[in-house]
Amino acid sequence: MAKYGWGFLGLGDIVKRMMTALPYVPNAILAGAASRDADKAKAFAKEYGFAKSYGNYTECINDPDVHILYIATPHPMHVSLAIEALEAGKAVLCEKPPAVNADEMKRIADCARKNNTFFMEGMWTRFFPVNRAIKEIIDSGKTGQITLIEADFGFGSWNGDRSVFPPRLYDAHLAGGSLLDVGIYTASYCDYMKNGLKPVKIEAVASKIESGVDGMIAFVMQYPDGCLSVQRAAIVQTTRMCAMIYCEKCTIEVPGFWHPTKAFITWNDANTETIDIPLVQGIGEGFYYECEEVMRCLDAGLKESPLLTLDDSIRVMEQLDTVRARTGIRYPFE
Repeated sequence: MAKYGWGFLGLGDIVKRMMTALPYVPNAILAGAASRDADKAKAFAKEYGFAKSYGNYTECINDPDVHILYIATPHPMHVSLAIEALEAGKAVLCEKPPAVNADEMKRIADCARKNNTFFMEGMWTRFFPVNRAIKEIIDSGKTGQITLIEADFGFGSWNGDRSVFPPRLYDAHLAGGSLLDVGIYTASYCDYMKNGLKPVKIEAVASKIESGVDGMIAFVMQYPDGCLSVQRAAIVQTTRMCAMIYCEKCTIEVPGFWHPTKAFITWNDANTETIDIPLVQGIGEGFYYECEEVMRCLDAGLKESPLLTLDDSIRVMEQLDTVRARTGIRYPFE
């Protein structure tokens, strides 16, 4: 594998979590860290061992020592930074959601294809070995058809102290709310397990909080084969954060489906099979796997990951757009 210089655009809390993984990925070089606050960038680079720091994003994007850009800014900035980076010929790993809506994601995809440059959404869930093992078993036909998927991802409490979480979660001007922050996990997971089969019907309801964003949201998707997915997301209520995949021949339980290390398959004869795959070196949540996938794809000359293609990201954003239309969620800048 070739060595690749990584540059970070945006230095919020998520990048500190990324730094529990990237330094351990073979051949990943910490090339540069960029923030609109030069002092913040300099301090971050010094703390984590980046070679350079920048007081603006464009300098990092144009640095020849930076080959891959990790975009970790607030959601509304993703599209402009992704396009700038792709037009500069840089590979891009962009935090989820990759865009605020499907039109923005299509612009990113068009730019990546026009410039023959790599882009991947940072939806780590698709790259966990447990989820890939589940998908392989389902695709083999052993489980029979998926008939129902339930997936939920929620944290916080309705009357709890919200200051313990990033303020952007509750800010409509930053596309805050449960849908784009955690509902995208359930939507992408169901899309992955259903092999990208487009729903024929989507229904949804949402509970908004005082800032105007969706504190809780629930939606149901119906697929052409009759399967349903029932999905729930919340930033004001802690849930089980589990996925249940009901199939003709078994039920698959995936605790913490968004970053699983175990899954349990209960077959119709009551026998249970356990999939148990610990994290690499026990570190890095899912960042390790997605960073490794970006570099693997670049080594192979790929412009998108077969595990999470540009069309996959567009399709999921289209589904979330429909959920928003059903619930009246619109951001002030749209």
